[in-house]
Amino acid sequence: MSLYKGRGFTDSVNPGYGGTTFSSHQVYGSDSDTFSIRQSVFNLANFASYKEAKATVAKSDALLAKDNISLISRVTGAYLDALQSTENIQYSQAQQASVQSQLSQAEQRYKLGMGTVTEVNEAKANLEDVKAKALEWVSNLEYSKRMLESLSGVYPEGLQLLNVEKFPLHAPEPDIVDQWIEKAWENNPDILAARQDIKVAMGEITKNRAGHYPTLDLVASRSYTSSDTNYTIGSTYNSTDIGFQLNIPIYSGGHVDAAVLQASTKLDQANEILTVQQRTVEADVRKYFNAIINGISKIQALEESVKSNELAVVGTQKGYEAGFRTNVEVLNAQEKLFAAKRDLAHERYTLIYAQIQLKQSTGVLRDADIQEISDWLSVKSVN
Repeated sequence: MSLYKGRGFTDSVNPGYGGTTFSSHQVYGSDSDTFSIRQSVFNLANFASYKEAKATVAKSDALLAKDNISLISRVTGAYLDALQSTENIQYSQAQQASVQSQLSQAEQRYKLGMGTVTEVNEAKANLEDVKAKALEWVSNLEYSKRMLESLSGVYPEGLQLLNVEKFPLHAPEPDIVDQWIEKAWENNPDILAARQDIKVAMGEITKNRAGHYPTLDLVASRSYTSSDTNYTIGSTYNSTDIGFQLNIPIYSGGHVDAAVLQASTKLDQANEILTVQQRTVEADVRKYFNAIINGISKIQALEESVKSNELAVVGTQKGYEAGFRTNVEVLNAQEKLFAAKRDLAHERYTLIYAQIQLKQSTGVLRDADIQEISDWLSVKSVN
């Protein structure tokens, strides 16, 4: 669309007639206004550019969704790490109490002549080892809290530990991995973004190929002109023109073909990237799906291991008090028990995070999933 407005002047000098020296010197004014509009009827390049723009916006939306999902996953992972460190600290405190009790017994037996100094030293060494590990877990807890602060802007003063009674052990739903893979191909942000890159590349091919195609425009104009010469005093002219303008390219010197070839190469690259993304996502989905299935079995086995080790500690302690078990055996039994408890806690949090990662890889991780995890936590907070 264009608008033109102008004013013109004509300077007219007329010599006299019959050899006389009379001449006429006059200035005439004129005004003109023109309004014109052009509407594309067929332009393949413009249509391709429009589709490219839509694909670019869709890709941006997919990448934004990826960032949101990634943030949810990272916050959840940091929180679970903090919970695991907190439980390890609690187990360490309980183990310190057990070893301290064992040390007191060893010292008492030594004073009574029933034990040896070696038993006392072994208990002391074990106690120091437990204290050293506790310091490492305290450091890990502080790191996890700082990570949470960097992600959320709030330093967590209290943490709600996992309530084992509320924590369900069930396979993913659906329980067929291929269905999760299909869901991932439909929703994974990386795959969606790669598909949009293909659309952009296809649009670029069409846009460059359009250099061989004609363009058709609808053109309309409206003009108004007024003139004040001696012959047209007070005259005005109005004109309206409507028509089609067809432009047909003849020869572009090979530029169009070269541009199409270059765009085709980008399309091949985009297709390769999509294939790689699909394979990567499929591998991730299978990995996290199997991690959940195997994690459930590990947790069930470790729960039995904890029960067995609890009985073993009791039996070994009684045997030590009866004189046919050594102090080292008691300390080893205690270490195995608390190691089993730490492993069990680790597998529980690993299972929870595997569920998060499965949904993240599939592209369906939402705030509601985090709320579900929150429902598994205890009401009471610990520092």
